[in-house]
Amino acid sequence: MTELWLVSVPLDKTSLTNVDKLKRILAKNNRASCFKFSIPDLKVGILDSLFSVSDDLSKLDALTENVIKKTLQCMKEVMEHTADKVQESTLANGVDLMSYVTGFQWDKAKYPTALPLCSLTEIINKEVSQMEEELKSHAAAYNIVKTTLERRLKGDLQSRSLNDIVKREDLVVSEYLTTLLVVVSRRRFLQWERTYESFSEFVVPRSSRKLHQDGEGGIFSVILFKRSVCEFKVKAQESK
Repeated sequence: MTELWLVSVPLDKTSLTNVDKLKRILAKNNRASCFKFSIPDLKVGILDSLFSVSDDLSKLDALTENVIKKTLQCMKEVMEHTADKVQESTLANGVDLMSYVTGFQWDKAKYPTALPLCSLTEIINKEVSQMEEELKSHAAAYNIVKTTLERRLKGDLQSRSLNDIVKREDLVVSEYLTTLLVVVSRRRFLQWERTYESFSEFVVPRSSRKLHQDGEGGIFSVILFKRSVCEFKVKAQESK
């Protein structure tokens, strides 16, 4: 990952001359690239105000760093199968991070330079805090959806979704007939085959089919007359 250094240099002639010399050396050795990070003149205020702003900026820096780390972590979780794409998918104002930093321009419309530094700090702090709350909300919603999907796909046969197991053609439904789906433990497969027709006299003979099987059991379909559904369920539960 590319490493970025922010170097603060006085604007006197000697310092600027040394900076130009450093740029030439770095360019000649191909060690690094230099870009001017443009910061406008900001209203600092009196010394007491400056101390207060310094403390606020320290807190804002910690908050911002925390939000960025959480955002990247969430992106890694969402893009778990393409984690190597996280870096190139991380954008700032619609551009990649390197382009954003090396071509940084102060947004005077959002952060007017006419305002004192303490006011600008407060504006940015509110924005970052709002981002943190939105991130928490989105992360919570994502985790709920992820947990629900995992439960449906990996849960036991009595709780998981059957959308990927049962097809429309597996179900017979008419004015008089219906199809029930029954979860049968693996050790009772043979018992089910021998006994399901006896649970009601209105079961269609030899209508049971095994639709799915895993290590714990299977899902069987059975066709019967609608009038006998309640009777069938009672007898099936009694036989476990």
